[in-house]
Amino acid sequence: MKRGTSFLEIGPGNLYLAVDLLGYFKRGTLIDYNLQVKDRYDNLEEPLKEHLDLMIGEFFTSVTQLQLKYDCVVACEVMEHVENDGNFLSIAHDLLNDQGQLVLSVPSRMKYWSKHDEIVGHFRRYEKQRIINILSDQGFQNICVVSYGFPFLNILRLLRILLAWFQYDSRVKWSKDRQIQQSGFIQVNFLTSLLGVICNKHTVYPLNLLSCLFNGRDLSDGYVITAEKMS
Repeated sequence: MKRGTSFLEIGPGNLYLAVDLLGYFKRGTLIDYNLQVKDRYDNLEEPLKEHLDLMIGEFFTSVTQLQLKYDCVVACEVMEHVENDGNFLSIAHDLLNDQGQLVLSVPSRMKYWSKHDEIVGHFRRYEKQRIINILSDQGFQNICVVSYGFPFLNILRLLRILLAWFQYDSRVKWSKDRQIQQSGFIQVNFLTSLLGVICNKHTVYPLNLLSCLFNGRDLSDGYVITAEKMS
């Protein structure tokens, strides 16, 4: 992550990442069309809200209201929900300053497609070369695609698939919009609070070191991508 003055996050969900990004940038703009995000934003501490601006609305229409360009555009677990991902990346490119950075995360490999993808509003999972091609087509350079988190993300994938079997009959009937809105939101309860205590940056650090050994092997359930807009 390159430091800068401003960032735009598309689909901030629970706002955890947005708050972390203030360690790299002075200000942030957030766009999400889930009204629950507004509730989370209202509950932030005032010093944080002074540095974060929230827009509630669909990205392709809300983006026309933006007057600024940004040093970084972030979209984590978003692009797989967008039918026209080429148009999405074209707009992201336009929103960046020269030398600005794009940061994405997406689910990887169509061979991993499952019932979970169906009920959370995914249009696709991504192959590494497709990511590189569509970013290049939109003018991005210095593209880096990392297959991160193996084998731990793959274990979590199996748990998501198991949960999807129980949720499938009800959620498959939901509209695409409802599936997408609910997919990015973690409902906080006793179990998630307990997991938050157990799984923190200190306890997972050794696991991160282990997973880094596999970053170049294209084995994981997800990709993290960085790219730059060159002048």
